[in-house]
Amino acid sequence: MTCWESSPARYRREYFEAGRKLDTKYLRFGKGIAEMIEKNEHTDLLPDLEVYDTPEYKIVSNVRGVPILSFVDTYNDVATDTVPANVFREYKTGKIPWTKAKVIKHGQLLFYAVALKYDKGVAPLYCHLDWIQTKVGSVEVDDFWRKNEKEVQITGKIVEFRRDFDERELDKMEERIVKAAEGIEEAYREFIKEI
Repeated sequence: MTCWESSPARYRREYFEAGRKLDTKYLRFGKGIAEMIEKNEHTDLLPDLEVYDTPEYKIVSNVRGVPILSFVDTYNDVATDTVPANVFREYKTGKIPWTKAKVIKHGQLLFYAVALKYDKGVAPLYCHLDWIQTKVGSVEVDDFWRKNEKEVQITGKIVEFRRDFDERELDKMEERIVKAAEGIEEAYREFIKEI
């Protein structure tokens, strides 16, 4: 949705024309961390990372007539002594620090909350975003041609942010979802006419 809102031309290229999608070593690194957490192979590198009972939780819902498919990094379905049911955590890697303001503005969390609201019948009260700090260091290799390459690495530092949800902002996100879906549908109809 963010891709559509920021650049309909890029959305068209990536999704209608099956063009090359944005791919960087940082995105690949973040995906690798997510896969490691999903397989529960993160405990040596990230022993303090909190993971709920269902990593990579799949949400299939219908928001005001718009079908939604999304995956939250980890989801708690059943209440425990310390964590209520229907909350999730999102993990972010990167060198640039996350702040409370940046977390509040991050639309992905609202999108997931809306998806869960329509899937579970009730919106989550809050979620957490965990920033897994990374750094870029030199690759230790004997190969002359690779000596200047840089490698993304985790520092071991994790900063946790709690993000509470308000019904008014969830309503606004629902409106954004519908507006984006209508725009994408119209653009796709035009694209089909060109073929």
